[in-house]
Amino acid sequence: MDINALSRTGQIQPQLQTKTYSPAEVSKSFSSFLSDAITEVNQAQIESANLTDKFATGQIQDLHQVTIAGQKSSLMLQLTLQVRNKVIESYQEIMRMPL
Repeated sequence: MDINALSRTGQIQPQLQTKTYSPAEVSKSFSSFLSDAITEVNQAQIESANLTDKFATGQIQDLHQVTIAGQKSSLMLQLTLQVRNKVIESYQEIMRMPL
């Protein structure tokens, strides 16, 4: 067994890529993330409504497709509301902190 080969493994250093973001970049990316998420929830709601309308008019026969779209949009909306509630709760907690 070559012991010298094992000693060379200590020379391998992981290269960490540290990129610093400015506060403006972080807030912009967070706001765009929230905007995209809300747009996605809205699209799910619209798709669910469209499928329900098509089912009511007889254009779609598959009830499972309508139910899955409805449940998906409902869950997405509930998750959005829970995230909103947590954000508001965190904001209120920060505002109550003594300085």
